[in-house]
Order: sequence, then structure tokens, then C-alpha cells
Amino acid sequence: MEGRPPGQTYIPNFIIYRILGQPQMDVSVWRLKVDGKVKNPKKYAYEELKWMTTDEFMSDFHCVTGWSVKAMVWKGVPTEAIAKEVGVEDGARWVYVRCADGYTTVIPVKDFLNKKSVIALYLNGEILSPEQGYPARLFIPHLYGWKSAKWVTEITFLDTYKDGYWESLGYHPRGNVWFEERFK
Repeated sequence: MEGRPPGQTYIPNFIIYRILGQPQMDVSVWRLKVDGKVKNPKKYAYEELKWMTTDEFMSDFHCVTGWSVKAMVWKGVPTEAIAKEVGVEDGARWVYVRCADGYTTVIPVKDFLNKKSVIALYLNGEILSPEQGYPARLFIPHLYGWKSAKWVTEITFLDTYKDGYWESLGYHPRGNVWFEERFK
């Protein structure tokens, strides 16, 4: 969908949220673990993800609090590529995401595998800043920002739903910005 989603107002720059603090990241030891309902669980090093990075596209970012930032250029590894490599099993319905700061979120598999969903390593032509989730964050353009988790360390494919941080506080399981799915 194009244009401004309902209930959103454009602002010039991101408002940075660090709900559980900002972790110090060392990419020499950091790994992205992908497991759960998959045939080939895997751990990715930062350099491996950089090598796999292919997709670059422009998309707005939408926060559940009502602000949006226009025309951000995202670059990263397509989530579809990761899913294909690990062999997601047919019964997987949800993706549970864990982050270095302790934050968690849950995403429906079909939204995680959206054509424009990426494990982002770059934003606006630059390596992600620590505030934006360096070394890696999710970006799922049609979902509110709380689903685009920063400092991602683990992606687990599940067959049953499990609340993440905001979902346990009443936020919507999917969070589609175009349908204003803010709360359960």
C-alpha cells in the first residue's frame, strides 16, 4: 500500500526508543541464531550476513505511537533467504525474536517472509548505528516498528503463539499499520 497509513503523522527523524537499555555489541562474538521449526538450525556471523546482503529499498517506518518517517533506505538480507537456507517446516506459524537487550517480539510467519522484510544491516547508505540496532535489526515495512526489533540475536520459528514484550502488555499479535492493529 502507498501513502500515509491511518492514524500516522510524518516527522523528519526517528524517535529512538531503548525500552530495555542499549546493549554494547561486539560483532566478533555476536551471532544470529535461527532455530525452532526448521530443518537446518544455523548461527550466522555478522560478516556472513554482510556477504548475503542483497536487498535495498526505500520504505517508510511507522511507530505504533503515531509517527512515521518517510523514505528510509533499508539494506539487508531478505528474510526469505534465511528461511530458505534453514528450511522452515510447514507447521511453523509464528516467528519469535529475541534481542541482546532482552527485548522480544512475535511475528506471523507470512509477515516475516514478506518480499520486503529484511534483516537490516544498513540504513540510508550507512551501517546501522548502535541506536538503530547495530549489528542487525529486523525491518518489516507494513508492521508497526515494535515488530522491527533491534539488536536481534535469535529468530525462532514456532508452531504456536507466544507473547513478546509488548504483546504481553496488550499489543496486537500482528501489528499491521494499514489496519491500525495496535492492540489486542
